Amino acid sequence: MLQNRNIFENISVKSLISHVNYCAPDWGETDCSYGYNKFYYFIEGDATLIIEGDEYKPEPEELFLIPADSRHTYFHDPARPVYKYWCHFDLRLDRGRKLAYSRDGAKCRIPRRKIVPVFEKLINSCSSSDPLDTLAEKAALLEILRLFLSGVDYVGILPDSMDDFIVTVNEYIMRNIRSTITLQDLAGIVHLHPNYFIQYFRKRLNVSPIEHLNILRLEKAAQLLIRYPECTVAEIAMEVGFRDYRYFSRIFRKRYGITPSAYKKLGRFDARYDA
Repeated sequence: MLQNRNIFENISVKSLISHVNYCAPDWGETDCSYGYNKFYYFIEGDATLIIEGDEYKPEPEELFLIPADSRHTYFHDPARPVYKYWCHFDLRLDRGRKLAYSRDGAKCRIPRRKIVPVFEKLINSCSSSDPLDTLAEKAALLEILRLFLSGVDYVGILPDSMDDFIVTVNEYIMRNIRSTITLQDLAGIVHLHPNYFIQYFRKRLNVSPIEHLNILRLEKAAQLLIRYPECTVAEIAMEVGFRDYRYFSRIFRKRYGITPSAYKKLGRFDARYDA
């Protein structure tokens, strides 16, 4: 339990968008994946959620978590439209770790009287221009997260602890994400010969060091595309260390299934997809 407590000590959360509404008749997407987390709290309606191949039929007063980068499909019966509270948010645990999907940690039932006032507080805080409401926004989001984790077997959605080797590499990448990072740089911070570093890294993570570097950069880019819609895609690419825009666009599409521009547009008009 102490280890799990330590995981939450350095938690970082940021709400990207939150709302409550009846969903449009065409609400839904198939096999999508985003670089942010989602909470759906269902009030009424006939919906279907499929997360990493597991199918759910949400019931009233059920809160679902869809972790970042999880493949999911969602839709509803327009004759019985869904009415729900929802939010998209960034979350990082200690040393940049993220939540993972687990069937035992996908949903829980929370009475409306406990969670609806918190969602209302989150929604109102997000739309406020008062700088102090940023604190209220974070407090509300953390309370929703606490209510959710209190109702599920959350061990399965917590990331496995990473050893110092991986943590050291990840921290170096995130500190220098805007800069050029070479294989020699990564090998040097853990004091290994580049050839041995590649072999050891691939054995541990099943990807090459450069592939891992690109994954972290793409995940950061996905977050920034949603968080800063006023920035161009080229500016976001530069911000995470990609100097070749066409290369960035190509590998982004390979990972997320759509171009960075399309991903950014989805983020700007998320109300259409979750409305």
